[in-house]
Amino acid sequence: MGLINNLMVEQAKVDIQQYLAREDGELLFNERDLQMHLAQHLMGTGHYDDVDVEYYVPYEELDNYIWKNELKLDILLCKGSEFLPVELKYKTKKHPKQLSRFGERLKRQVDVLKNQGAQDLGMYDFWKDVRRVELVRRRFRAVKNGLVVFVTNDNQYLNKGKTFSNNYRFSMEEGSHDMVRHWQQPNSTCAKTHPDFELDNNYVISWNKNVYEGVEFYYCIVEI
Repeated sequence: MGLINNLMVEQAKVDIQQYLAREDGELLFNERDLQMHLAQHLMGTGHYDDVDVEYYVPYEELDNYIWKNELKLDILLCKGSEFLPVELKYKTKKHPKQLSRFGERLKRQVDVLKNQGAQDLGMYDFWKDVRRVELVRRRFRAVKNGLVVFVTNDNQYLNKGKTFSNNYRFSMEEGSHDMVRHWQQPNSTCAKTHPDFELDNNYVISWNKNVYEGVEFYYCIVEI
């Protein structure tokens, strides 16, 4: 059974990488847009028995789940009797585009990508997803692995963490990262609204790049 899941996680990484590295990639409006397009791609590969989205897990089922809010896994892959959760983050900075709708070119440009900013909270949310998948794996025997995918056109996420920054422990620079996710300033607003936590393992981030409709995007896939 474990062999099935090991093969599934490796296949899923290949399939997601294939989707993100595609040459004809289009600009996606938001995270939900990415979720639906990626789920459709994964279903189309024929590699999985089922592909679900917004897979609900009551957070009360998970030990040491500190956020006390609804847990809906972005994508859940199923093969045989095993499951692979996939969490997504899609963080953007502003980019306008002239769209066509109903076969006609619109008169005005539209901000297809919005300015999300708040990179410190974006990094926090990424590592929070890693932690949530860890807790799901702990609780359910049929979950042996998971994937967390981060996609952005904001290259600030790739920057090396500065030791004096409040968000230093949430850095997403390329390379190895330890288990501690604590704010440097415990009395800051971020620390009061987004609690510290620790991970079960160290993780390595490796960034890739692609260009969608003339816009540079960066993405990483972390296996849990």
